[in-house]
Amino acid sequence: MKFTVRFAHLEKALVKTGDKLVEGDAIGVMGSSGQSSAAHLHLDCVEGEALFKYTQGDIEKGIPKPAPRQLNYFIDDALFKTTPVITTFYADYNYQQEHAKVHFGYDVVPFNRRITTDNFTIYWNRSMIGRVAKILDDPAGYGNCVYVVFDV
Repeated sequence: MKFTVRFAHLEKALVKTGDKLVEGDAIGVMGSSGQSSAAHLHLDCVEGEALFKYTQGDIEKGIPKPAPRQLNYFIDDALFKTTPVITTFYADYNYQQEHAKVHFGYDVVPFNRRITTDNFTIYWNRSMIGRVAKILDDPAGYGNCVYVVFDV
């Protein structure tokens, strides 16, 4: 089955559409592009090849359908090559209260973000090949985004 993972709010992408990713390849640099007030990585995962601009509200409606099991596999030390810290959890209660929508993703930062930018680079941390399917610039929303399609 195919899935699409979106890496959002990037300072910049380090890949281009069509690139094949193997474990350990750099994808981009964490930033605060789009409607973001602080540097972090917004990470979400959906079923199929979702190569269009979608929102958390779209995911809540099932178009595209969320894939939380696959999303969870991305949260490990290989993502930033250091320990990740989740700042907004999947379906976070407080986020829903504040923004009146469900957060179908994670907001993640490297644990040492306040003392160095050395771990702001984001890496492909899955054993299967990923394909960079879309690079999106969405200044009114998710900022600089990289969409990667992979097959499980």
